[in-house]
Amino acid sequence: MKPMAWSYSSLDDFKNCPKAFHAKRVAKTVQEQPSDAMIWGNKVHKCFELRQKDGTPLPDYLEEHEPLMRELDDYEGEKYTERRIALNTQRQPCSFFDKTVWMRGIIDFSLVHDDSALLVDYKTGKPHSKFEQLQLFALHTFIEFPQVNYVTAQFYWTKTKSTTEETYDRSQIPRMWGKFAPDLKQYVQAFKQDIWQPRPSGLCNGWCPVTSCEFWKPKRKK
Repeated sequence: MKPMAWSYSSLDDFKNCPKAFHAKRVAKTVQEQPSDAMIWGNKVHKCFELRQKDGTPLPDYLEEHEPLMRELDDYEGEKYTERRIALNTQRQPCSFFDKTVWMRGIIDFSLVHDDSALLVDYKTGKPHSKFEQLQLFALHTFIEFPQVNYVTAQFYWTKTKSTTEETYDRSQIPRMWGKFAPDLKQYVQAFKQDIWQPRPSGLCNGWCPVTSCEFWKPKRKK
């Protein structure tokens, strides 16, 4: 079976449990219902997008984030909002639905100015220190914009109105790709061999939609 184009979220889903990944994204025998947190996150992203694209005022319940919007407005350079990105099997930029697409992603906000770029990803959940998603976006930026030598990748945490960031330069590209290599190897093998091993975790306790799995258990009653 030919491997599906992957994104950071789909690869992370595969890492959590190949069997659940297959049921949700390949065989599509189950459908995961959006949680309240996911619905809220999508709403925030849409409001931020409209504010940045055409100046639509943020609703009252998001007005506290206007300082960030103004800060991004003031930056010089070429700006992109909710930008769809993709790489083909040769790791070259392509259209989102190209026949040879290999990797996909969506960058909430990006800015390119001279030899530097800024990438911002909005997060409505709990802060964490996992930067792999932004590293993937940085890799695409280095490929698509050959004049860019430095990428600052930033998370904006809406709950605390705070940011965390890392900066990468071109010399780090091989090491950054290397971080994804082991997981991508397993991802490709699963498709080629059509073997999807379950990976038990806390998600088995009523959180996973694959109720037919031998490891699935109902949520514990409080």
